[in-house]
Amino acid sequence: MLEKVFEKIIVALKKIIPIKWHYALEHAGFKRYFVNTSWMFFGQMFSMVISFFIGAWIARYLGPKNYGIINYSFAFVGIFSFIANLGIGTILSRDLVKYPEKRDELLGTSFRLLLYGGAAAFTLVVISAFVFESSYFIRSLMILYSSTYLWSAFVVIQTFFQSTVQAKKNVRISMAGAATSSILKVLLIVSGRGIVWLMMIFIFESILVSVLSVIAYKSSGYKFSAWRFDAGLAKDILSGSWLLMLGAAASFLFVRVDQVMVKFFLGETSVGLYAAAVRLVEVWYFVPGIICGSLLPAIINAKKVDEKKYYERLKKLYILLAFVAVLIAVPSTVLASWVINLLFGSAYSEAAGILRIYVWSGIGLFLLWGLQQYFLSENRLKIIFYLYLFSMITNIVLNLFFIPKFGLMGAAWATLISYSIGPIAVFVAMNTESALDYLKNKYTFLRN
Repeated sequence: MLEKVFEKIIVALKKIIPIKWHYALEHAGFKRYFVNTSWMFFGQMFSMVISFFIGAWIARYLGPKNYGIINYSFAFVGIFSFIANLGIGTILSRDLVKYPEKRDELLGTSFRLLLYGGAAAFTLVVISAFVFESSYFIRSLMILYSSTYLWSAFVVIQTFFQSTVQAKKNVRISMAGAATSSILKVLLIVSGRGIVWLMMIFIFESILVSVLSVIAYKSSGYKFSAWRFDAGLAKDILSGSWLLMLGAAASFLFVRVDQVMVKFFLGETSVGLYAAAVRLVEVWYFVPGIICGSLLPAIINAKKVDEKKYYERLKKLYILLAFVAVLIAVPSTVLASWVINLLFGSAYSEAAGILRIYVWSGIGLFLLWGLQQYFLSENRLKIIFYLYLFSMITNIVLNLFFIPKFGLMGAAWATLISYSIGPIAVFVAMNTESALDYLKNKYTFLRN
């Protein structure tokens, strides 16, 4: 059904673009990636719309303080996610494209590594919760949510489907998980249940997604019994992924550390207000993930065939990401107060000012996604790590100064600046390097 809709979209595109570009629309590779990206976009939009409106209803139901508690718990547990995923996802996706004949070794090895990582992350969350959190209730929520790390290794199946351009299967899984979770959340509100029950729903959703992933893999004709662990391959994966793992840690901290610091300086209610604005922005963060995740195979393949085409695709990727981010930021800024009051209610009205600032940080974050694809394809993993580390440190330092002085608005400005400074620095450095190369080629005395 949806494939027919996608075909009609291609036909419509032919009517509005120059004839000289029609050959690209007819290309089998374009159609394959277009349908794959469209499935991913449709699935994420479906899950996003349902989860977003149910999430806003949950925020109204809980109120700023309880909503702040649940988001603080998520942020605290998420700090340890880099240990659970070990930075393997991107490496696995890349290698499944490069070496499809090693599918079973790659999946089996990655799965076992992620099992170890999940167990380690769960253990560290439990220890840290007892050390850093004095509230028994909040500590219990943290430990409950961290249990999702114990079965997070099944994400390798979704990585496999994405890298082999089978997004439809991932979409069906995510849609089923989001729909089931949303129904349970509605029942929670109607029955007047509390935060603990809400946390149990999040846990159930993660279990359901894992089970459905297993079913989809087996029903596609693949066998888990074929998976093999290769110690040598594990070393190779970890030798490349450790920098991505640290980069993921820095990435999550610079995305979530503001909520942890807001709780420390201003309390749970402020976290709830801040989280409401953040939620309205983060609801769009699936877009760069879909664009980059779906186009990564095409970018890597272009590098093998034509270096010029490879850089052209990267440039178009950056332009597309920035353009989409601006399209999101402009209406969000204009309609901030109306949207906050409509979705979250008057209790969250203070979040409108935060949203007007925070939403523009999306441009920097979208570009960071694109730059990560470039550095990954170039195997310059250290730069990815340093980029996120630099952004994280900037965010923490700015929050330390801005939050005590400017409150929630200070946290929003700290995020905007820290998200933007990394891509700006990279593009300036890249253009400077290109200019120097040009001068060296033109003037021989500069080569020495």
